[in-house]
Amino acid sequence: MFQKETMHPTLVIIKILFVGMLLNQISFAQEKKITLPKGYEEVGPDKVEALRRLCQATAETKLFTGAVLVADEGKVIYKEAFGFANHEWEISNTTDTKFRLASVSKQFCSMLVMQLVQEGQIKLEDKISEFLPYYRKDTGDKITVHHLMAHQSGIKDFTANFDYRGTISRLSFGKDEFIKEYCSGDLLNEPGVIYSYCNAGYIILGRIIEKVTRKTFEQNLHERIFEPAGMNHSGYDRNERVIEKRASGYTYGPFGLENAEFMELDSSPGAAGGIYSTVEDMFLWDRSLATDQLLDQKHRDLMFTPNRDVPEVKAAGGRAHSVYGYGWQIYSRTHPMTKKRFKVINHGGAINGFRAMENRLIDEDAFVIVLCNQGDSFGSSQVWNAVVNLSTELMHIVTEQPYRMPAKSRLTQEQRMYQLVKSEGVEAAIEWFKANGKKAAWGGSNFALATQLIKDGRIDDGIRLMEFDIESNSGKVWMLRKASEASLNNGRPQKALFFLQKALEQRPDDEEFKMMKVEVEQDLKRESQKKPLVP
Repeated sequence: MFQKETMHPTLVIIKILFVGMLLNQISFAQEKKITLPKGYEEVGPDKVEALRRLCQATAETKLFTGAVLVADEGKVIYKEAFGFANHEWEISNTTDTKFRLASVSKQFCSMLVMQLVQEGQIKLEDKISEFLPYYRKDTGDKITVHHLMAHQSGIKDFTANFDYRGTISRLSFGKDEFIKEYCSGDLLNEPGVIYSYCNAGYIILGRIIEKVTRKTFEQNLHERIFEPAGMNHSGYDRNERVIEKRASGYTYGPFGLENAEFMELDSSPGAAGGIYSTVEDMFLWDRSLATDQLLDQKHRDLMFTPNRDVPEVKAAGGRAHSVYGYGWQIYSRTHPMTKKRFKVINHGGAINGFRAMENRLIDEDAFVIVLCNQGDSFGSSQVWNAVVNLSTELMHIVTEQPYRMPAKSRLTQEQRMYQLVKSEGVEAAIEWFKANGKKAAWGGSNFALATQLIKDGRIDDGIRLMEFDIESNSGKVWMLRKASEASLNNGRPQKALFFLQKALEQRPDDEEFKMMKVEVEQDLKRESQKKPLVP
C-alpha cells in the first residue's frame, strides 16, 4: 500500500496565501472591468436597447432631431426617428424622412468621377483647363482632378467669403458664372502641397462631370448611382420642388428654434452638398460600396485610400499627413478606455438647418448614419457636437465598447448672460463675461446675444455688447460692419458713424463703408436741421 503524502505546514500556508492573492487579483480585475468613469455604461447583453437609450437621451437634450440607422454585419439592427420634420404642423420625423446631406454629398460626386475614370473618360491627372476652357489658364493648367477630389487644389473656399451666408448663398447663378466668379480666384498655395478643405473643388468637379457626359449632374446621380443601388428616396435638392417627406430645416439657437436661413442649392452648394437622402437609402449606399455594383475594387480602393503625401492645413487639424481620400476621410479610431482600434471611413456635413454624420467600420462590417434637421446659430456648435458625439458613441456600442451617455442640458453662456442683462443690466453681464466667459476664436462672442437683445427692443444693450466684442477683438472688420448696420437700422446714426470710422481706419478703400458713412452723415445732418415744434 502506498502511504499518503503529507504537505509541510509551511508549504500549506504559502499555498493558502498564493490562492488568496490570486482570488484577490481576479476580484480586482472583475471590479476594474465594471468600474467605469461617470457617464459611461457597458453595452450589456441587449445591444439594441443600448442604442435606443443613447439616442433617446440625446434627443431629450433638444440638440438632436432627425433619424438614426445602425447596421451590424451587413444587417440593420436599429433604426428610429426623433422630433419633428416640421414644427409648424408638428409632423414627426420618420426613418424615411428626407434630409439634406450637406457635405456628405461629396462622396457621390467622387463616385461619379471615379466611374468616369474607370471608363477612361477622365484621368486623375487631367487639368481643369481640359474641361472648362473659360477657366483662368495660369491656375487651370496646374490643378488636376486628383487635386480637386483630395482638397489639394489651393483654391480659396468661397464659403469663407464674408458675403457668403448673407448674399452669395441666397442668389441663383449659372454654374459657369458661379465658377468664374467664386471658384477662380488667386491660389492660397500651389496645388498638391497641402490639404485644405474646399467646396469650390467639388463645384468644379460637378461641372466637369456634366461636360464629359453631356448630362446634368442630377441625371448622372440617378442613372449611375441612385437607380442601380435602389435608392428611390434620394435626389438632388431644389427649393422650388415639392418633395414628399422632405424635412424642414431649423436653427437651434440659445433663445429658441428658428427656421433656417434660405439657401439657393443649385449654385452652391451644388455638387459639393446639394443631395438629400434617408437613413434607409444611405444603408443601401453603404451596401453598394461593399461590392462591384457601382465601381470595381481597384477604383474603390483609390477612393478609400488617404492621400498621405501632403500635410493638413492648421484649420483642418494640422496633422503631418492628410487622412482624406476622394470624398471620404479614412482613419483609425482608438477607444479612450479600452484602447481598441478600428478603421473608420466617414464624412460629415453641415448646411443651413441640417447636420449629418456617416461612419463605415470596414473590419467590423458595421454602418452608422445620423441625419439631423437642426443646425447651429452663428458662432455656436452645440448641435454639431451632439451629432458627432451621438455618432461616435453609436460606433462604440455596435463594436461592444463602453459608451458615454450625453450630458444633461445646461444654460449656455448666451442664456446666462441674457438673464443677467434682464436682471442686473448689460454692464453686469459684461463683467461676468470678463471673469467667466469663453471667447469665440473668430470673434463676435456675444453677437448672437446682442442681436436677440435688439430684437427684444433693448437696442442700446445690444449695441453695447457689440461694442464690447469689438474692443476685445481689434482687427475684425466684419464685426464693425455688423455693428454699423445694426446701429444704422435701429436709429442710432451717431453710433453707426463711430463704428464706420473705425472700419475705414482699417479699410480706407472699402466702397461699402464709404457709402454707409455718407448715408449716416446725411441722416445726422437732417436730424440737426429739424426745428423744434412750437406748442
